[in-house]
Amino acid sequence: MNIGGVEIGKDQPTRIVAEISNSHNGSFETARRLVYECIEAGADFIKFQCYTPEELVALRGGGLAPNPWGAAGWTMKRLYERAQTPHTWFPALIQECDVGDTPWFSSVFGMQSLKMLQYYGCPAYKVAALDTNTQFVADLRMRVAEPVIASNRKRGRFEWAELTLYCPPGYPQQWGRYSAEGLDGVSYHGTSLEAACALAGASRLFECHVQLDDEPSELEADVCLTVSQLSALCAARVAA
Repeated sequence: MNIGGVEIGKDQPTRIVAEISNSHNGSFETARRLVYECIEAGADFIKFQCYTPEELVALRGGGLAPNPWGAAGWTMKRLYERAQTPHTWFPALIQECDVGDTPWFSSVFGMQSLKMLQYYGCPAYKVAALDTNTQFVADLRMRVAEPVIASNRKRGRFEWAELTLYCPPGYPQQWGRYSAEGLDGVSYHGTSLEAACALAGASRLFECHVQLDDEPSELEADVCLTVSQLSALCAARVAA
């Protein structure tokens, strides 16, 4: 499989995806800096999450957010608003990837966001583990010719996805209970460099959430590697 000119496969080194997610903490400059630092660290791909809060509520439902946010009165929509990468940021963030000669792609959660990503030539699309059995996935497959990558909470592959990443339950995950052997790749949610290196070594594609060393993610610091850890991960991959 090829994304943006980078080959992914059994005869290739492990490809590492730096997931920006909501580690920008609502700041465009933080988002741009994070993209730049992930590229400098050696990531093969930069990945974004593209949605509107309304799309995610329609896809997953609303109501009260989980704790600790729910205890403070936050709804799911408010949480999605805080975590969102605004559509208006994408042109500059994509340009940052282009300048750094590093391909990007994105998770997508609704048709409005899909149209915007198609406009900017998104070379692949990611489906989150929570959304694999939705009508949206069927609609997505009908509308895109580019590769689709899917996370799966169970071991196994989806026939409709070009590549499936194992993403076991847990936020953060407890990888001592699971193995990545024999899988296409892993979607990792955690802070252990040791675990990340071991899992990446068994993967064709390894996806991890990343945060700045000096500005942790306000919402997900416990499921993100730091940029320094990402750099060490990429160096270990090269050395292997």
